[in-house]
Amino acid sequence: MAKAYTYLAAGAALILMALPAPTGALGGGYESPPTFSPSKILPPDLLRSPYHTIVGTVPIENYLGRYQMQTKYGTFTVLGAQLLRMRVHEVAATAKLEQINGAETLVTSAGRTALKPLETAKDLVTAPGKTLNETMKGVGGWFNRVDASMAATDPNREGTVASLTGGSKARRKLAFDAGVDPYTTFEPLNAELTRLASASAIGESGVNVGLAFVTGGAGIAISAGGSADTLRQVLRDKTAAELEQLGREKLAQMGVSQGTIDALYASSSLTPTDKAVIVAAMMQLGNASGREIFVARTAQAKSYSEGFAYRRKAVLTAAYHKKIAPVRSFVAVGGTPVMQTAKGLVAIVPMDYVYWSPEVESLVSSAGPHGQLWITGTASPLATQNLASRGWSVVARADSRLGK
Repeated sequence: MAKAYTYLAAGAALILMALPAPTGALGGGYESPPTFSPSKILPPDLLRSPYHTIVGTVPIENYLGRYQMQTKYGTFTVLGAQLLRMRVHEVAATAKLEQINGAETLVTSAGRTALKPLETAKDLVTAPGKTLNETMKGVGGWFNRVDASMAATDPNREGTVASLTGGSKARRKLAFDAGVDPYTTFEPLNAELTRLASASAIGESGVNVGLAFVTGGAGIAISAGGSADTLRQVLRDKTAAELEQLGREKLAQMGVSQGTIDALYASSSLTPTDKAVIVAAMMQLGNASGREIFVARTAQAKSYSEGFAYRRKAVLTAAYHKKIAPVRSFVAVGGTPVMQTAKGLVAIVPMDYVYWSPEVESLVSSAGPHGQLWITGTASPLATQNLASRGWSVVARADSRLGK
């Protein structure tokens, strides 16, 4: 039997025509979470592809669909349609990477030493095609990476030695070409990136041509507001330690306290990419106050599922700020960062399907009598009605409306 891996994430987007209302109800007028057929709630590209099929039923758990993604690598439990979209892209990239048969395929005569680190004093002086000045600039960057790696605290970063070798750089370039997270938590993709990055050099033409089929899906994996291309390049060119160093500087400039910054980078519930996306999104909010509230809550994530939810929330918040109304500040409502905007109080929460529950009622009751709830999926008629009676409107499929 194929080994099953479970990856839970707490943010997702359902691109649906309609959802039926829950069939069950709890005491006190609350609804119970429903169960759907995959074909009723997923678009065709998420339902199946040459590399995956969604099997079984889809229960709603904590407002997210729980999907069983069957692949040649095993069956994976994926919580949330947004994460499912990323996993579908990752499994396609994994299959394509499998077709590359190691160093003999990757290395070309033109690029044989493209990613090899300089190893000796002689190399430093006689590196072909480089002036001494250019070489010394490269050496300076080498030592900067040592400094960054020694100071880094991210538990998911590369080690000091790995961050200086061609293998680490090769992995990041492979991920860039495939449009995937170099620090992916999808184990089959992680294994393929590791296998291929172990080669001492990568031929530019071989990799780029071989992976042309999977490009274009990077937005779902690593975008942040309008900075997807720039962020992809940063993830390619910077080690995790360097990302942390840069992120710490940017957060401090936003007024985030040192303790909160330390807590964020000490978290094992977010990958280095997640943290970079969150920092990039917060940077796009201009002079919004209270960003420490958002970062501090994110740092408390107890699982990958929570961390992914706050990554998605950050991306959607940046898009709202740019396209709908400026974010003036954050306030904490029951532990959830809620935005004060030019249009009033707005809660952006990654949810696939919202039904009327004690948790939803508590959120809006604590926040106040008027506001908007932006969700990535849809809401039941009863939830929509009860929220409206309390002065709250529901904006469904927020990711589609925000282009994220």
